[in-house]
Amino acid sequence: MFIAYNDKGSFTKDLGITTNQFLVQGLNVSVLGSEYSRFQALGGTGTVWSLQATNQNDFGANPFEINTWITKNSSQVAGNLTNALFNNASQNLAGFFAQSDLSANNAGIGLDAGVNNIEWTGLVGTEDYANGYTNLGNTYGASSAVGEAADIVYLTSSGPFASSKVLVVPFTTVQVNFDGSTITAAATLAPIPEPSTYAMLMAGLVGLGFVARRRQA
Repeated sequence: MFIAYNDKGSFTKDLGITTNQFLVQGLNVSVLGSEYSRFQALGGTGTVWSLQATNQNDFGANPFEINTWITKNSSQVAGNLTNALFNNASQNLAGFFAQSDLSANNAGIGLDAGVNNIEWTGLVGTEDYANGYTNLGNTYGASSAVGEAADIVYLTSSGPFASSKVLVVPFTTVQVNFDGSTITAAATLAPIPEPSTYAMLMAGLVGLGFVARRRQA
């Protein structure tokens, strides 16, 4: 999921791409269109962006029960998030994605209308506004300024202790950027780690498309 937000509203776009596709094909996706124009027409300032996905298989007491793929801005320390904050924020993020889908569907531009990669603009003060969710409840620096590249990391709980730090797997060879109209990332052709090591294929996702939530719907 791509998310951009500013002081007036937010824009979300489901990119619908898996881990394998992302590593082999890279990314070059335009956000331009009627919904992004609606976001721009709000006239907001200070726009930042991020890519994120989350998948919940259980309550998050053990590694790989909650899996989140997310961009990391240049100032964020990779592994300083606790299990408790991570689990709560990831579940709230999943709820936000579902709410965005519902709003788009109610407006006639969602799954019921045959739209696969849903886009939606949320206004400040509504439940569709992304700020807060995008940075894991303002506990993690996922958002970057337009034109600023960001790394991607995989996060999961390290165990049942709430105050322990999450497990972090950085994609050190992958950087994503957004120039205000296009989301880009070069293909790495890097092999995907074994599931037994990183559990990267448990949801078949990277922080680019929350596909699992649609299957559940």
